[in-house]
Amino acid sequence: MSSTHVLRRPSDEAGLADPQVSELLVLWQHPETLAILAIGRFGYDGETYTFNYTRQAAEIQGLRTLPELRDLHRTFRSNRMPLVFEQRVMSPRRPDFDDYLDRIGLRPENATPWEQIVHSGGARVGDALQFMQMPGVRDGRARARFFANGVRHVPEQPRDLGGRVTEVTRDSQEVALSTLHSGSLVEIRPEHGNPIDEYACLIVAGDTPIGWVPMAISRDVRRLMGTGTLTGRVARIAPPGSPAHTRLVVGLDVAAPEGFVFDPDGMWDPLS
Repeated sequence: MSSTHVLRRPSDEAGLADPQVSELLVLWQHPETLAILAIGRFGYDGETYTFNYTRQAAEIQGLRTLPELRDLHRTFRSNRMPLVFEQRVMSPRRPDFDDYLDRIGLRPENATPWEQIVHSGGARVGDALQFMQMPGVRDGRARARFFANGVRHVPEQPRDLGGRVTEVTRDSQEVALSTLHSGSLVEIRPEHGNPIDEYACLIVAGDTPIGWVPMAISRDVRRLMGTGTLTGRVARIAPPGSPAHTRLVVGLDVAAPEGFVFDPDGMWDPLS
């Protein structure tokens, strides 16, 4: 299967349409620890799809490699998207296709398989995989764009924001989400006592936690915030009733300390 990479053009008042994206981190949730780890790098140059496993994948004991992508040390190249990823692309013949594109912020004329993965994050209910745009540093600015993780889990227990414990209900979370629109500012604050991620960072609207920064970059985001907080900007907000994993997209664009890089230990480096 071949496809043409058509870039989405800016369409919202905040100018926050997706930038050109040629590579994604493939994130996998460990079934026992629930840690979300970057196991692969998935790329597309407009003609050829590529996939590599990362150094982090090689260090996960018992990791079952993905169907069609069994060899940890081989680079996959094809003009057809790997089936395990293509299964996350919606057919335009589906009656709910237009509603789906509206929810993920993609125009029908640009709804190539690659752009669907970029805009949807590729996650499915009950699935262990998701995709995230590759963060980076350019012109002294640290930039990342990500789906808020764990939106449906935030109300499950009190959240500790720097010693201030906050109770979140589904109603209060929904009220906070309903105040957001493209371009809205949100705070990113450290969460203390998170049992899964010691570097957990909560996305906060007003004073209400609404989701988490992906664990794959939480340690780096903590380094960026130092002893304070960071401000992110809503890139996209989906309506109530949308799947929780597609509800909120946040952009981070902040001054980077000298020498800062994402993934300083090189765990995202390809194995081949």
